[in-house]
Amino acid sequence: MRRIPLRKAIRAVFDTVDNVSIWVGKAVSWLLVVLILALTFDTFSRYLFSKPTVWAFDVSYMVGGTVMLMGMAWVTTRRQQVRVDILYTRYKPKVKIVVDAVLNVCLFFPLFIMLLQRAIPRAAYAFTNKEFSEVGFWRPLMWPYRWMIVAALLLWVLAALVWVLRDLYRLKTGEDL
Repeated sequence: MRRIPLRKAIRAVFDTVDNVSIWVGKAVSWLLVVLILALTFDTFSRYLFSKPTVWAFDVSYMVGGTVMLMGMAWVTTRRQQVRVDILYTRYKPKVKIVVDAVLNVCLFFPLFIMLLQRAIPRAAYAFTNKEFSEVGFWRPLMWPYRWMIVAALLLWVLAALVWVLRDLYRLKTGEDL
């Protein structure tokens, strides 16, 4: 039996996480069309016919939240998140790697642990108790949206973990992984 080198296997796993993040980000971006159509329909209904929809508000925050959260893994994979570039652009590449790694480990990952500690029980509660939305008139079930939040957070943290591990490998060896 032929053995696959560890570095090659790790690269394959990292590439898979990247590809899933990119695919999900691109696929979810098409939900913007749904969001635009729903809001346009609601606007026309409200102003032309004086009959606003009962579902547009719930659809808008659920679809908008899905696009934002599911897209964050793609943004992280591409390293295009918002950062303060006043100092960062002046750093040498190795200093940038260290700054990214330290900030991800000290700020980003603890934040995700806290978010997941809240999101998972809320998603489970929404599913087991058939929780309905309390903010709009339509009152759709909340569990699909709550579980989407959990999935988005997990995908986002995987993308960030791959980023940090690649940077640490580059820092140690000088090579890309």
